[in-house]
Amino acid sequence: MCTNITIPRKSKDEALVSARTMDWCIRNPENSPLVNFVPRKQKFPEIDLPGEIHWKNKYGFIGAGYKLENFPVAYSDGLNEKGLSVASLWLACSEYPKPKKGEPLLYNMNLVSYVLGNFKNIQEVETALSKLTVVNITNLYPEVPALFHYIISDASGKHLIVEFIDGVMQTYTTDLGVLTNQPTYDWHLTNLNFYGNLSLKNNPDLFCGEEVTGSGQLGMPGDPSPQSRFIRAAFLRQTAFKPENTQQSIGLARLILQNLSVPIGTVIFQDPRFPEGTFDWTQWSVIRDHTNLGYYFYSDFNSTLYGIHLKQLDFKSSKQKQFPIYQPDWYENITKNFK
Repeated sequence: MCTNITIPRKSKDEALVSARTMDWCIRNPENSPLVNFVPRKQKFPEIDLPGEIHWKNKYGFIGAGYKLENFPVAYSDGLNEKGLSVASLWLACSEYPKPKKGEPLLYNMNLVSYVLGNFKNIQEVETALSKLTVVNITNLYPEVPALFHYIISDASGKHLIVEFIDGVMQTYTTDLGVLTNQPTYDWHLTNLNFYGNLSLKNNPDLFCGEEVTGSGQLGMPGDPSPQSRFIRAAFLRQTAFKPENTQQSIGLARLILQNLSVPIGTVIFQDPRFPEGTFDWTQWSVIRDHTNLGYYFYSDFNSTLYGIHLKQLDFKSSKQKQFPIYQPDWYENITKNFK
């Protein structure tokens, strides 16, 4: 389970901010998540796969994901130097196309790095993907689960949803910037129509001499299912608050993410494929500033916000650099200030 949101700008002077939670049911200490700095002109893919295209990235980027055994970083998320982001989220009903003779091939595990490294807006991305066949890496490596749909966002505030259903790529251009998990995106849009009565304004009816705070949101679903998270994300992003600076923009995104995150131990699998007591929860989250090119992250047991400023990075460098998402310094001790 994952959730992606975008905070709409009230004016062009505000930063465009998007964010996502990374929810998963497995934590393997040997494959801990990391953020990776990728300068320009790196060779991709980093391992040869049958029939796949090769490229050198035109744009540098920061990407977050997992370093799997015998594999390069499997990116789940990232932001490039042009303010374009990509996020992959689980979609169990995904069915990818079969390879087509004579048509260039891209494995879905490499879609995030391909998009981040080569394009600056969603129009370029949609055109490029229409000329490729995206296939599932699981066909080659059954031990690597990879059923994803994607949300691609650029610095203008436009978003491209990419899904693979019944062997066909489906794309949607949208201003909404929200994505969760199954069912498919068109189903979520239809379901969203049933919640048009929700309001940011309280109900004027008085109780104990006051209007009931939050009564305009009465009926908004609060459970952690993908369907309910989609509704909450689509509604909460309408916030009437206007950030005055970067700190407030990032802080607002984080407050909304907290309403969409899944605490560990609150969702328990009943699937016989998983050991008894397997949880699904929000393990880490990222916030992306598409305007000022900032990439921020924090994790489940460490609420400290770590930031990377892409404008301060040397994209002409020759080496990639990695930084673990899970950090040991999880709070600041200020006891000395009271002595």
